[in-house]
Amino acid sequence: MKLITGIRAAAACLLLLACLTMLVACDNGGNNSTPTAEPTAIPATGCEVHILAIGKADAILLLADGKAMLIDAGYKHNAEEVVSYLKNKGVTRLEYVILTHGDKDHVGGMADVLRTFEVGQVLISPKKEKSEYYSDMVTVIQSKNISCVSPEVGTTYTLGTATFQTLAPGPKALKEGSDNDASIAIRFAYGNRSFLLMGDALSTTEKELMDSSLSIRADVLKTGHHGKSDATNKKFLKSVQPKYAVICCGESEEGDEAGEPSSKVLELLEDFNVKTLRTDEVGTIIFRTDGTTLTCNADKAE
Repeated sequence: MKLITGIRAAAACLLLLACLTMLVACDNGGNNSTPTAEPTAIPATGCEVHILAIGKADAILLLADGKAMLIDAGYKHNAEEVVSYLKNKGVTRLEYVILTHGDKDHVGGMADVLRTFEVGQVLISPKKEKSEYYSDMVTVIQSKNISCVSPEVGTTYTLGTATFQTLAPGPKALKEGSDNDASIAIRFAYGNRSFLLMGDALSTTEKELMDSSLSIRADVLKTGHHGKSDATNKKFLKSVQPKYAVICCGESEEGDEAGEPSSKVLELLEDFNVKTLRTDEVGTIIFRTDGTTLTCNADKAE
C-alpha cells in the first residue's frame, strides 16, 4: 500500500512539473528566445550625447541629469528606429525637441516622435516648409497642444544642470543663405564640456557666428550639412577648436543628395588634428561627460 501511495505521489509531482514547463513555454511564445531587455533608465546624473547612425540624416539624443531632449528625427523611414532607440534609453518625456530645419532627412520622422512621447516644447526654425512631413509634424504639434516657438539667437535654455544656447539662424543667414542656412544651431554645455551642433548650417551661418559675440568654442563639433564642402571651413574650425568632429553621413533616400562627406573637409579636419567620427563607419556615437572628463564610444569603433 505504501508503495502504491509513493508511486501516486511521484506521478503527481511529474504531472505538476509538466504543467509548469508548459506554462513557461507559453510565456516564452513556445520557443527558447531570449526575452527582450527592459529599457534602461536615464542616468540621474551626468550627461550623454547620442548621435544616431541612420544614414545621411540627423537624430541626436541629449540626456542630462535624468532629462532628455532630441534634435531632429531623420527620414520618415527612420522613425521607428529613432522611437525604439529613445524608448530603450528610458525616454518617456522629451523636455525639448529641436527641428533644425524642414529638410526630409531631419523632419521625416518627427511626427512619429511627437505622437509617441510627451514633449515640453518644440523649437523650430523660423523658415516654414510645405512638405508632407513638415505638415504632418505641425498637425501633431497642434493636436497635442505642444508649445512651439522659433527661438531668438542668444536664447539660453536648461536641461537638468546643462545649458544650451541657440546660435542660429541669424538675420544674415535667413536673408542671404540657402534653406540649409535656416538651420537652428546650438551650443550645448555640461560643466566644462561643450558640443556645437550645427544642423545643416553652411558657411554663411559660420561667418555670422564668427562675427558675433557668441561663444562657439566646443569640444565636439557636429559638422554642418553632413560634412559637405559648403560648410566647416578653415576659419570656422580655428574658432571652434574641437577635439572631435562628428559627421552624420551614409545611405540617403533615392533622389536625395549623396551621403558621402567631402574629401576637402576630411583633409581639413585631419590638418587640425581633430578626431573625426563618421556614423557610416563607426555607427551610433555616444559621448559621456561628468562636466570634466569626456569619453566617446561608438558601435563599430576599433
